[in-house]
Amino acid sequence: MHSVELSDTTYRRLLRHSLSFEESPDDVIARLLDQVGDGDPLRGEEILKRVQSSRGRRRSGSILPERSYWNPILEVIAEGGGAVPANDVIAQVGERLKHDLTPLDFEQLDTGEIRWRNRARFARLRMREAGLISDASRRGVWEITDVGREFLGATK
Repeated sequence: MHSVELSDTTYRRLLRHSLSFEESPDDVIARLLDQVGDGDPLRGEEILKRVQSSRGRRRSGSILPERSYWNPILEVIAEGGGAVPANDVIAQVGERLKHDLTPLDFEQLDTGEIRWRNRARFARLRMREAGLISDASRRGVWEITDVGREFLGATK
């Protein structure tokens, strides 16, 4: 058996593709390789598009892109003094984006959560991975970092 070292970020991404708690990283990688196919000449974005479409993802443009949540999230946190409870952030982001959200964004997911609220949480995860939001703040609180403030200032 071979070993592969993964960064914490890559490992967390891999776990999001798990179908159950019993599935090992080897199981996930094997399933993803089965979806892509052995010896497939596709690379990069083409592979990503194929994997996403095989999972039944929505067409591009049918829901608000995850990246569209970034600035409103950072603005709410910055305006709230730098650290704001997650539920307050999400509520205020929903208010700011209400005219941009599509009917599909308001669908209820199998988990019971409304899609746009779920996507806001995933946007926060990506922002944390990018260093815009602190990974050291207390549970349930979203905190902007200096990098997040710089990013927000550069995008205004």
